[in-house]
Amino acid sequence: MMVKKKSAGLLLALSLGSLGLALPSPTAAQQPAAAASGIDVVALPSTGSPLVAVRLQFNAGSIYDPPGKEGLAALTGLMIGQAATRKHAYSDLLEAFYPMAAAVNVGTDREITTVEGLVHRDKLADYTALLEEALLQPAFSQADFDRNKSQLVSLITNQLRSNDEMLGLELLQGELFRGSPYAHSSVGTLEGLGRITLDDVKRFYQERYTQGGLLLGIAGNYPADYEARLRKDLAVLPKGEKGRPALPPAQRPQGRDFTLVEKETGAVGITFGYPLPITRADADYYPLMVANSFLGEHRTMNGRLQQQLRVRRGLNYGNYSYIEYREAPPFTQLPLPGVPRREQYFSVWIRPVVPSDAQFALRAGLYEVQRLREKGMTQQEFEDTRDFLLNYTKLWAQSLPNRLGFQMDSRFYGTPYFIDEIDRRLKTMKVEEVNAAIRKYLSTDNYDAVLVTANAQALKDTLQKDGPSPKTYNSQAAADVLEADKTIQALKVQPTRIDILPVAQTFQK
Repeated sequence: MMVKKKSAGLLLALSLGSLGLALPSPTAAQQPAAAASGIDVVALPSTGSPLVAVRLQFNAGSIYDPPGKEGLAALTGLMIGQAATRKHAYSDLLEAFYPMAAAVNVGTDREITTVEGLVHRDKLADYTALLEEALLQPAFSQADFDRNKSQLVSLITNQLRSNDEMLGLELLQGELFRGSPYAHSSVGTLEGLGRITLDDVKRFYQERYTQGGLLLGIAGNYPADYEARLRKDLAVLPKGEKGRPALPPAQRPQGRDFTLVEKETGAVGITFGYPLPITRADADYYPLMVANSFLGEHRTMNGRLQQQLRVRRGLNYGNYSYIEYREAPPFTQLPLPGVPRREQYFSVWIRPVVPSDAQFALRAGLYEVQRLREKGMTQQEFEDTRDFLLNYTKLWAQSLPNRLGFQMDSRFYGTPYFIDEIDRRLKTMKVEEVNAAIRKYLSTDNYDAVLVTANAQALKDTLQKDGPSPKTYNSQAAADVLEADKTIQALKVQPTRIDILPVAQTFQK
């Protein structure tokens, strides 16, 4: 069983999602409904597909980690997806899955842990038997426990800390959600992982992998009785309770607090943002989505951040903005399903930047956010961005697993199918709605920022002085760029607090 660990956004195994087929929009009869057994089900049959996707989504994310044992949810997931069962050794399971071209993928985020797979319909019976065996009959051996714990420790020390982009993005969440179960990485912390015992894993499994906490998803060309058989087999799980614990509301930063991560690196990575009081469940999300796409759609060239910082000034490679958590942004083009959250945030991502340009790049990012707040979008900018999104968002659900995943995310948020909802809302949207959302939610007055850099003390001194940061170019820049630079280089950041954090202390506790 390969495991796709979504925790901390690092994909550690190949997803089979690219093999899926796009499906037509679900009919009313196919819309999610609560199953008679008490297990909620999302069913998307498609007779035209040779594949079947199965997705089991449990309320077993990292928000359920006990204090002091951060990483328990992720480790328990691995003990299902990357470990032996009572019947088979882990190596035997890998050998059995190989000719099926299938796997069991497990992902843990803040709210949920997902156990999922994709298989050809001809192999569905054999695959399902092994999937159920992994979920319902884990061996919980000490050897698997030790190996998987070591893997999570390595994920922190050798991947999260080494990837400047993921390091900044994950630390920003810790700042934004300080005091909340969202604050620690879904991978956990080194001290937390060190305290977890095998008995903790067994207890977490019994408490969180329940019928009440399960949303079952199936899609593709499966037999007519497949859903009923799955529900019957999964009824051996503890009953459990539906619902989720209340979360403390995320507090908007009061001031501009900076964390400089001291690390030997040749460039500076910049991330800043603040919590948002809305999610996909709110009407304001959709006009803000248009504004955000205009500002900095991920890995596209059409956002103003990318155009102004990269194309026109040559500052760096990527400049994007987000109005919700983005899974694995350094490694993905399109947004992935399976990471729904009740609390979200706005952020800007600027990387990598030559150290001498770091202060100017930060100011340029802030300038573009403030410019959008002050000027809003013109009618033409709105129409161009809306039309782009109406087409672009259809690509997000090309594969069978992704379509199922977005449908299940929509159940989490209590909304109609996300992709269809984007289409419906954007087609009737007015530029005035977008500009109202911009004025309501975008600001540069209060935010947290994380910068990954070498010579952190020198950068701290520069930021504290808040002096001019003129930008020099190797060739003649356009007149309008030079004119805007006069404002950007003098923009007052006025940091409220600047802390230096050695990289070796990150994700420690």
